[in-house]
Amino acid sequence: MAKLLYEVKDEIAWIRLNRPEVLNALSSEELRAFVAALQKAADDPEVRAIIISSVGDSFCAGEDLKIALEEYPQIKAGEIHPILDIVEDITEGLQAIPRIIRMARKVVIASVRGLAVGGGFEIAIDSDLIVAAENARFGFPEGNAGMTITGGASRLLPMSVGLSKARELVLTGEFIDAAEAHRIGLVNRVVPAGQEDEEAERLARLVMTRAPLSVAGHKRLLQNAAEIGLEATLELEKQTVTNMIYTEDYGEAITAFGEKRRPTFKGR
Repeated sequence: MAKLLYEVKDEIAWIRLNRPEVLNALSSEELRAFVAALQKAADDPEVRAIIISSVGDSFCAGEDLKIALEEYPQIKAGEIHPILDIVEDITEGLQAIPRIIRMARKVVIASVRGLAVGGGFEIAIDSDLIVAAENARFGFPEGNAGMTITGGASRLLPMSVGLSKARELVLTGEFIDAAEAHRIGLVNRVVPAGQEDEEAERLARLVMTRAPLSVAGHKRLLQNAAEIGLEATLELEKQTVTNMIYTEDYGEAITAFGEKRRPTFKGR
């Protein structure tokens, strides 16, 4: 049975990885539960922000293939091994995460402490924003295991830190600390250990003060700008801004400005 924790509190969905005994490594079962919880939060109209966090000292140590390797210890070069099904299952789960986050019309924030490596690093990169504790460490050890990255990291990592730095992180497999991750633009906030969830919530609530349709629109614009040309981006911006004019939230913002009060947004 999956140990994942899920709760919605004051319009924020908290998804907590909960296998601290294995540094929150992801088994196939745990990953399926995570994807289901993420989709549930994305689809819930009562949820306005999603925070991905963890129980214990680490965020996530990546894929947990220990059980499979214990069951099938002898892997011969060139043979189709029974572990293939497990690897494919985990890969499909990790690749579902950026798809869900990309389509979610709300902000998704990763609250990272301790290790965020392999699949754990990928989950953090998939998120819209990252808050890291000072003791956070990020890395891709896949090269040491004869594996490669997935979860959209080959696209999203260069978008965050640039192609040259992405190559360095992936090819060397060296880990970086929170300070370096912040310096290269990978994480948005670095806080003392133990304060990462509090800061993630503060950041989520700051975004939640903005008009929900504006948040969704900005996510769409930024994501598409990385995938399409400048002219198409300019046209998409024009269409998005034009559509915003006809929303109730835009009218409320104008009225509130005139009345010198904070607007009350309804997401329509």
